[in-house]
Amino acid sequence: MNALLIVIGVIVMIFILEVVYYRHHALDGLSLKVDFSKSVANYGEDIELIEVAENRKAMPLPFIILKFEAPREIRFYDSSIVTSSDYHYREDMLTMKAYSKHTRRIKVKCRKRGYFVFPRVGITTADLFLLDHYTKEFENDSELVVLPEVIPADIIEMLMSVTMSDMQCRRSVITDPFALAGIREYGPGDPMKSINWKASAKTGELMVNQNASTCTKKVHIFVNLEEYDPKASTSLLEKSISLAYSYLIELACMGIPTSIYTNGIDILTGQPEMSTIDPGIGTLNARAMMLAKIDLTKKVQPFEEMVRTNLPLIDMNDFILFISPQHTETFQLTLVDIQRRCPSLHWLMPCYNTTPSVHVLPSLAGSYTRWGGGNER
Repeated sequence: MNALLIVIGVIVMIFILEVVYYRHHALDGLSLKVDFSKSVANYGEDIELIEVAENRKAMPLPFIILKFEAPREIRFYDSSIVTSSDYHYREDMLTMKAYSKHTRRIKVKCRKRGYFVFPRVGITTADLFLLDHYTKEFENDSELVVLPEVIPADIIEMLMSVTMSDMQCRRSVITDPFALAGIREYGPGDPMKSINWKASAKTGELMVNQNASTCTKKVHIFVNLEEYDPKASTSLLEKSISLAYSYLIELACMGIPTSIYTNGIDILTGQPEMSTIDPGIGTLNARAMMLAKIDLTKKVQPFEEMVRTNLPLIDMNDFILFISPQHTETFQLTLVDIQRRCPSLHWLMPCYNTTPSVHVLPSLAGSYTRWGGGNER
């Protein structure tokens, strides 16, 4: 009997010591990091979430749950262990030996433009007898920028046709050898002295400097992201951003000096976004990031204020494209005032296929294009 009591006492003592020890040290040496496989991705691209957990101590963990919140704009292909509300909540259960490391790669799709982080990542574990649970959250600084969608070519081709028609003065026989309009691919008849060897080395193809004529114009893009209906829908605002990005790509490929202004608010700085005149692929990447980080949940800068701030920076002969799903009379009257100073103006209005015809002021009728970008959502 005494021997049995001793055995029971030893077992109870071990049990108590185990519980106390795990209570104080179960979370020691644990770490969890969840990373995006890349920091910048294209709209619709598949990337990976990389989950790395480590147990850097001699104590094994028989039961561990790795938990993290992911943006809803990231779609998991394996949704069996994902729950959703404002975020996707994912949990992975496993066992970790002493001094062990766990790595899991999870395939996801980037289904929306934006700037994304993991709000919370954490670990829940337990003692050997699964009596107590212990939880710890970890800082996680991984971030992802998803670039805007690239719009199908038909509307962009139309925009480029309008733009180039207005910029025919580029074809002037007299060019300014000291003014560079951009860089383009080498063509038959181009002199060898016009080859840009640095650009050619970067692209792998011969590229030449394109001299501007004395009347070379520039392109300025204004993206108006004010609300366009009482429902506060954002689908046409997203289309506006995508149109601006797709148009920028074409202009950059042709080396046309461009600036872009939007009254949308940057998710990180809290300020409206603008870019200065500057052609080139490097500039395009920066502008793509700028458009990607616009937060449509924040109140935008008034359109008239955006115009009043930036219009003085523009030459009256330059080409200006306004992208705006909003079509109020006040908005149109503002365009009419701008047109008096800058006649080379065009208004592109993204809308739904089912949107009724819009009354356009007569003075704007020849500078207006309606684009039905799909059905209402």
